Amino acid sequence: MPAPTIVRKFLPEVQALRTLAVGLVVIYHLQPSVLPGGFIGVDVFFVLSGYLITGNMLRESERTGHLSLLRFWGARMRRILPAALATILAAALGSLVFMPSSAWRDISEQSLASAFYVQNWKLAADSVDYLAAENAATPLQHFWSLSVEEQFYVFWPLLVILAIAISARVGTPASARRASGSRLNLRAILIVLFGLATAASLITSIVMTYQPDPAAYFVTPTRIWELGLGGLLAVTLRYTEAHNLVRSFAALGGLAMIGVAAFVLTGSTPFPGVAAALPVVGTMLVVAAGRTRGWLSLHRITDLAPIQWVGNISYSLYLWHWPVIIFYKNWAEHDPGWRSTIGLLIISVGMAWLSYKFIETPFRHGRKGVRSWKPVLAGVLATTVIGAVSLAPLGASTWQERQREEATRALEDESLVGYGAASFDKRGSERAWASDNRVVTPDPNTIGDRAREPAGCHTGSKSTETKECSFGPEDADVTVAIVGDSHAAMWYPVVNHLAEQRGWRIVTYLHNSCPFNLERRVMETRGDTVCQEPNEKTFQSLVDNDVQLVFTAGLELNDFADTKTGQRPGVDGYNRAWKKLRDAGMGVVAFADTPHFDGLTMPRECVSKNYEDPVECEYPRKEVLADDQAITLAAARDPEVTLVDVRDRFCDDRVCPSVVGNVLVYRDQNHITEEYVRSMMPLLEEKISPALP
Repeated sequence: MPAPTIVRKFLPEVQALRTLAVGLVVIYHLQPSVLPGGFIGVDVFFVLSGYLITGNMLRESERTGHLSLLRFWGARMRRILPAALATILAAALGSLVFMPSSAWRDISEQSLASAFYVQNWKLAADSVDYLAAENAATPLQHFWSLSVEEQFYVFWPLLVILAIAISARVGTPASARRASGSRLNLRAILIVLFGLATAASLITSIVMTYQPDPAAYFVTPTRIWELGLGGLLAVTLRYTEAHNLVRSFAALGGLAMIGVAAFVLTGSTPFPGVAAALPVVGTMLVVAAGRTRGWLSLHRITDLAPIQWVGNISYSLYLWHWPVIIFYKNWAEHDPGWRSTIGLLIISVGMAWLSYKFIETPFRHGRKGVRSWKPVLAGVLATTVIGAVSLAPLGASTWQERQREEATRALEDESLVGYGAASFDKRGSERAWASDNRVVTPDPNTIGDRAREPAGCHTGSKSTETKECSFGPEDADVTVAIVGDSHAAMWYPVVNHLAEQRGWRIVTYLHNSCPFNLERRVMETRGDTVCQEPNEKTFQSLVDNDVQLVFTAGLELNDFADTKTGQRPGVDGYNRAWKKLRDAGMGVVAFADTPHFDGLTMPRECVSKNYEDPVECEYPRKEVLADDQAITLAAARDPEVTLVDVRDRFCDDRVCPSVVGNVLVYRDQNHITEEYVRSMMPLLEEKISPALP
């Protein structure tokens, strides 16, 4: 005989899971080294949302025989929108004070995306955009998970309505079902529909995660299965007081699974995919276990007043903690230490309590008897208004850009002796400014949006072939090539200048994250990039194009696998690649690599914040520039290779400036601007000339 079921109106274990979920996320954002997998708190939220929302819809459907979309969406808007819109408004306006102006445009875009709950798609698009992927964190990025949930709330009730319609046609009439208490038909249909949607999402998640597709973390199709499993749990779960020991072990096991995920998973773990099953199934076990008794019961912890209180404010805490952290990081220009962490946590909890008490609660428990369409209309109008106001950073950025454009045009009319690299041997503000017109070109606020030269010729890191681009006369007597990763592409302006002077033809083979090197990168051994196969095809193309001279470079941060050659990893690979080129009759020009700022404030952001005094954006040489590079060590072993080493135009013996002679040196964390390359043209021509055909 089946155990009797019980009806539970309040679920303290769900509140405790909310506390756990938001705690994991907040700790991860404050001190990621302490909790490397704390991001899985979002996955706990997903399961809980799917479970609770589906349960609400199911109860209404079984009670009334139908589901009111307007009432459902209106309730969601009252619950979610007020605090969310307040956060968006505060983040957008606060960015004018705490964020560099270079971030304002992106913040306005993300404010709109957050207000209309498509932030996850915005971040997904940025994650596959090589330029946008290096953008700094904004105070609204965490809205991606809320966007996934809101999109779920749009289509999930449609499945419930479809199930009701199918049940009415093929099952017992609704009135008879309510009279008899029969719910089998509707629940059985929901299990099928929910199961199909959940399975499709899980398969999509696994495929996209292990391709790997960088958008997989954010897009809705890879996440629906987590909410869907929560929905299936709501359809199938019957609470009982029987089997207490089994349920107690289930709850403990589920909690352990969440804990293991939080401490074992890291940012490098392919996610969501299969790895997300650990926190998802763990959450389901805790919910399914229900209320337990005895010494193994979790309820002695979950029932504690502080746990329940944090569960109450968990939504607001999730909303407010991230802007607080991002604003602090930009103000302090470093990650929070332990004392700062405690202070930021107190501020976040305080703001969350205020939001819960004065925004969430009043709107959620608003006037009774209001027509169901009114909250929906009010929500749409409020979203539109807040979305419009959130364009303030964009307006400020646009005005600032126009002012700088005018100043730049005036600068171009001057005959500057010390423009760009010509001022490098000076110091301080004399090095930064070659003119009394203190404008930086290119504008640090817009350089990140500009396509890299040569436009349209860069191949993705996972491609098995490297795109060939051709410039100049096809019948030229001399053909030269630029080969390598994005750091080889940085030198396109000087090669193009030489080609135009001499009537050369240029062919380019530019493959992101793939230097022209016969040793494999560590990331290639992990399957994160493909280099050896496309490099071999590139070599054959160089031969077929009768190339006489190859220009090449590579990011010094490239981590080559140790092949036990007795040389530093990567050195022998360069030497063998260059010998192969020379044996085929090609000359080789290699460029020493330039500074890189990974883990530090991006130079263009620093300049944006210190526009009037870019001397503040000088970085210690020892932190950003490697003296012994794989490519320079390889060139030292091969006297037939021409090494172009202009590192002394990027760093003196102490520091590496970000602005030289009114020119912004870096476009992002490790790429230089075309303007600065062109300002070095006489020096570069001199160093390259011995290798010219």
